[in-house]
Parts: sequence; structure tokens; C-alpha cells
Amino acid sequence: MITEIPPAVVTMVGSAGAAGSDEDRVILRDGSTIAVRPLATGDVAAIASWFEGLGPETRHARFLGSVAILDERTRSQLAQVDHRDHEALTAVTPDGAVVGIARYIRLQQSWTAEVAVAVADHWRGRGIATLLLRQIAVRARAAGIDCLTALCLASNTAVLGLLSRLGPMTTTPPEAEVVEVRINLLPHR
Repeated sequence: MITEIPPAVVTMVGSAGAAGSDEDRVILRDGSTIAVRPLATGDVAAIASWFEGLGPETRHARFLGSVAILDERTRSQLAQVDHRDHEALTAVTPDGAVVGIARYIRLQQSWTAEVAVAVADHWRGRGIATLLLRQIAVRARAAGIDCLTALCLASNTAVLGLLSRLGPMTTTPPEAEVVEVRINLLPHR
């Protein structure tokens, strides 16, 4: 089961997969249902479909530039996760469409990882990014990561707000177009 999810955001309704599965079914705040599960190597086509659901502004915010397509090599790289140093979680609709992905990638031999999240435009505003970021932070802590970093558009106040809820956050340089965010995941004392 997933921890640290505010009840106002989602309702956990149990495992959506087989016994021992790492997939949870979730009722979002608007009443729609998704499953959240780790990304699998075979999800290359699902990544392509998810990317198609991102509008130009969302793509720019997620990839910090204009990205029109994800080539096969990039899709394959995004699907290669080891679930320790590189973790990715997906939000999947009942018909199997991936509508959100959050991931962290550990920086070389450190206790820090870079984090990112994006949700398909027609699924935004339902609590998916919050859910995925909180779950990815829980998994990062379990993997021994105590700090998350992210590069983010300074104008992306929605994502900056979500990131600030993960733990104490600093942003440098605050006056730039793209800011680096650092989030301390160590328990608050």
C-alpha cells in the first residue's frame, strides 16, 4: 500500500493486480479510477502514447524545451529502470493507457536523485501528479536517497508547489527562467 497520500487527493481501493503485485487501484478526487504501478521495460509503446497526450506547453515544462517527438532510442532509455537507482511510476487508466509518469534517477554514487513528473493534459487537475510524486519520494527514501533535485521552469508554480510538499525545499537561483529545486527527504525532527 502507498503511504503519505492526503485523503482529500485520492482513495486507495486495494491491489489491482495479482496477489503480491506492486500495483494499486486509486479513486481520484474527481471519482475516476487509475492504477499506479512501477514502469516496466515493456512499456516503451505506453511511453510513446503518454507523450502524445502531453500538449506543447506540458512537454516544454517537462523537458525544458520544445520536444515534438520521442524517438525510439529515448523511449527505450526511459523504460530502462532498475527500481533502485532509477525508478519510475505510472498512472494507468482502466483501459490500459498511461496518463502520468514520475521518475527519479540517482545522481552518480550519491544520496541525491533528480525527480520529474508529467501528466497527460486531459488528466491534469485530478491529483495524479501529487500522488505520483509522493509515491516516488517514498520509494526514493526506501532506496537511501535523502535529497531530490529538479530543474523546473520558474513560471511552473503548480509543480513548484507540489515539490514543496515533499519536504523542506530550496530554489536556486530564484530569479532565473529555469530554477534548480532541492528537496530534503530526511524525516522532520
